[in-house]
Amino acid sequence: MTLANWITLFRIFSLPLILAFLAQYEKGDEMNQPDEKFRAGSFIFFLLAALSDGLDGYLARNCGQKSKLGAILDPLADKLLLFVMLFSLATINASKIAKIPLWLPLLIASRDLLLLLGLLYFKAAHKEIEIHPHWTGKVATFSSFTLIGFSLLGTSFLSAISVYLCALFVIASTLVYFFRGIKYILDQVGRSVPSTPKKG
Repeated sequence: MTLANWITLFRIFSLPLILAFLAQYEKGDEMNQPDEKFRAGSFIFFLLAALSDGLDGYLARNCGQKSKLGAILDPLADKLLLFVMLFSLATINASKIAKIPLWLPLLIASRDLLLLLGLLYFKAAHKEIEIHPHWTGKVATFSSFTLIGFSLLGTSFLSAISVYLCALFVIASTLVYFFRGIKYILDQVGRSVPSTPKKG
């Protein structure tokens, strides 16, 4: 258990607290007595969780704290935080929280499902493939976290812009990985076809 892994665990365990704050805020809003402390608490803990993503990555890369456990926990923490927050903010009913359209988390989930199916295909075919993150995927993740922050702050205009910016880069990253997979398959097929000897 390195410091980087403890920070990753903080990101995972902060999620139930954020959801509890949101549930209390929504409950108060339904009775026309919203307690802004709960909304502020959810934003603060989400911000800390989002910032911790960069911190544990920095420690792992630059301070010799890479580990097999961290390689599993870090992406798991990111996906949990991202999906649970997006779905929660797509279904919440609170007047001062900018609601996220449900189609966006469904789009992101569809992208990740397609990537998972692609990886399972290569594994079933006993083909090793290295996954190199593309900048479009990184921008999609960053815009998703930014969107969640704007939603919690209740900034409808900035949230709307972030929704379509996020969707654009999610689609772009999906196409990038799709064509990478197709290119890899074609390269493998080309290598397996024996060359025809020249006559003469």
